[in-house]
Amino acid sequence: MKVVHADDVPQDIVREPGAKQVTIRRLIDTPDGADRFLMSRFELEPNGATPPHYHEWEHEIYVLSGSLRVQLPSENREISLREGDVVFIPRGEAHGLVTGPDERAWLLLVAPAERPPVRSVFLSDEPYQYDAAAGAAAGHSER
Repeated sequence: MKVVHADDVPQDIVREPGAKQVTIRRLIDTPDGADRFLMSRFELEPNGATPPHYHEWEHEIYVLSGSLRVQLPSENREISLREGDVVFIPRGEAHGLVTGPDERAWLLLVAPAERPPVRSVFLSDEPYQYDAAAGAAAGHSER
């Protein structure tokens, strides 16, 4: 059994192509013995983004706090999300998450531990961006 406060789990910068002002805390992961599901907390700062991408596994998102938008590039639309909203993203569906200049959000994400060999396909060739000073001003630190 693992019992830990989420704030005590190390925070990592999301370094995927096109990611902006996003960190992740891997709350439950395979080193903990999880062999079916993983749980992570994503923290998006103002003007944050997980770039549009797709992969061959589903996942679920619960908005813990704040507001943001989920992008659906194949439908050329965005859906606004707020605290308490739940999202199911089927395998293969392109999606991304963004916050505006006055938004920030914390998300709980659940995904399968065993994933097909195809990794995520990112629809951005931009480098990731993370301003540690902005994260520190928001009360976050890179560990």
